Amino acid sequence: PEGVSVRLVQQRSDVALHQAQVEITNGTDSPLSVDALSVADPRFETDADRVLQRTSVIAPGSTVGIRIQLPRPACDVPDDGASTVEFAWRLDERSGIARADLPDALEFLPAMHARECVADALGDAAAASFTHFEPGAGGGVGILTLGVLPTGAGGARIEAIRPTNLLGFGDAGTGPDAALPLQIELPAGDTARREVNIVLEPFRCDAHAVQEDKRGTIFTTDVTVGGENGQIELAAPPDMRAEILNAVADYCGFGS
Repeated sequence: PEGVSVRLVQQRSDVALHQAQVEITNGTDSPLSVDALSVADPRFETDADRVLQRTSVIAPGSTVGIRIQLPRPACDVPDDGASTVEFAWRLDERSGIARADLPDALEFLPAMHARECVADALGDAAAASFTHFEPGAGGGVGILTLGVLPTGAGGARIEAIRPTNLLGFGDAGTGPDAALPLQIELPAGDTARREVNIVLEPFRCDAHAVQEDKRGTIFTTDVTVGGENGQIELAAPPDMRAEILNAVADYCGFGS
């Protein structure tokens, strides 16, 4: 409806849940109700639906972010694309279905699509995930174990892992752009499991940064797949994330 605008954003708190938010601004003089909402984009296998099926009431002059669950990527299309939002609305005595272009305000979708399609391609060659964390080991925050299980398909290599905003790797990778070399080859026919132990150290002991952390246990990882360089994101599972953050607090001396 006239006076209503939309845009797509992804906040740090949305990343681990693979979500985003459709921000709707009500520029009218009356409350706006929004019910069903979905986002269509050729870079997704399916439409992205709102996480909570409820009615959102947006006061005049206000903006509300409605969370959507992002689907799996469609990797046969380019990283650049366009999104469209559709939602049911009510305003005064009027109602209808709105359809509009949805600007990617933070321009996060192209990079996310590229990473996820690289991760899909890597998945044909190996499964990679963090499998264990030992607090206090290695003389730092602890030792994080990366497990790699090759499929035997080959054609890939895990090159290096990069520090997060919170955690580095001691002398091996302390700068913001530093990377810890891994050089895990994944040749054809090889299905032997690998494990790599990574010593974690904090960049700084900041209690507020730990308490407010959203991306401190999501590690960007450099890979080569089919001769092409790319990056994926490896995230610690929720329970392990909590262990790591507690270990940072203990290491820094502000743990409970």
